[in-house]
Amino acid sequence: MTSPDGHDLATRRRDARWVVRHLKFLADNYVDQALVMEALFRGLSQSEVAKLLGMSKKTVNTHARMPFMRNAALKDSRVDDLMRNDREFFAYVWGSDKAANSAVARCKQYDRERLLVESNRGV
Repeated sequence: MTSPDGHDLATRRRDARWVVRHLKFLADNYVDQALVMEALFRGLSQSEVAKLLGMSKKTVNTHARMPFMRNAALKDSRVDDLMRNDREFFAYVWGSDKAANSAVARCKQYDRERLLVESNRGV
């Protein structure tokens, strides 16, 4: 087996850092949003959720008011590979595929029940 050249090492480091940024994005957005929505469904106030999850009230409010959906992915040839691994990441965070799917389903329920009601108030 030959040792990798300097360019290969730099590429591997860049790829590893890109994967870490992607996972941090998932954690900071999708996981946090799902946790906020679940806590609100359980009857906690936004202030209580902020304290419980160690977030600012502004962040909790942002997650509570934003529909749960995937954002557009960066243009990169590897993005499809990363997105295939998202399911494994969510299963790890929630403990199983079933629990991860339930969390996403609760977010969609939150969107239907809470965000729809909120959007109809001003009409």
